[in-house]
Parts: sequence; structure tokens; C-alpha cells
Amino acid sequence: MKIIRTTDPVRSPKYERWKSQWKDQSELVESCFISDVVHPEDVLVFSTVLFPDFVVYESGVFLESGFTVEAFSSWMQSCNRDVVAVEKVLNHVHLYDVFAGCSDRVDEAVYEQLCNLIAQSWRMVLLSKFPEKKFCVQAIVSDQEYGPVVTFSQVRE
Repeated sequence: MKIIRTTDPVRSPKYERWKSQWKDQSELVESCFISDVVHPEDVLVFSTVLFPDFVVYESGVFLESGFTVEAFSSWMQSCNRDVVAVEKVLNHVHLYDVFAGCSDRVDEAVYEQLCNLIAQSWRMVLLSKFPEKKFCVQAIVSDQEYGPVVTFSQVRE
């Protein structure tokens, strides 16, 4: 038997605290946590981050949630009419902003895992929706950013 992992194993203090309440942890898996703690509507709403809608405008592909023609035009001027540079800016999502309302302290490893998971999902969605285009999807974890960031842009041949 060979296990093919799609994502990294969950590294979450909250999940580990939850597991620690059980005497026999041998059969506890992530789906047990989901069944006990996670609300289906939260997952449904978060799926809009994992599987976003897009806008195709001029020759660019953009996240629908943050796109405006005004922002596009402004960034086109600032970026010397480089659509790829504008894609990188307008498709730039800070995970701290996505979870700005979370008052609990969240371990940085959780944000990093989410960043990588979102990037992986975007790669699959972009490939599915735009098979004729090539994209660079980045999961950025850097001290130069305001927390982990996911962004994408087209790769021009």
C-alpha cells in the first residue's frame, strides 16, 4: 500500500487540544474533529476562498471578489501597462485579512498551512477554468509581508 498525500498533515494546536480530551486517540482523524466541532456553513463559505470566481478583463485574469475597473485602470498606470504586474497586485490576498474577525490567537503554522492549501486549490481551479493559459500561483510566507499571502498571475510565453 502506498499513501499519496494531497496536503500536508494538519498541524494545529486547536486540533491537538481537541484530541487530548479523548482517552483513546488511536482512531481519531480530522473527520472526527470536523464532525464534532466544524459547522457546515463555515466550510461552505470558506469554499469561496478555495474556489474563487474570476473576472477576465482585457487580457488579465482576476479574483472577482477584489476586482473593479477603477482599480485595474489605476494599477495599469502605476505598473506601466503591465497586465501581469497588475494581476499580482489585484490577486494578492493576505490571510490575516481573510480571518481579521478571528479573536482567538492562531498559530502561525496554521496560517502557513492554509496559505499553501489555498495556493494548491487555486492552481487546480485555474487549470480547470483556463486550460489554455499558464499561471504562477504563489504562497508567500515572508517577514516582508503582512502575514502569509497568496497571489497569482499569468505566465507569458
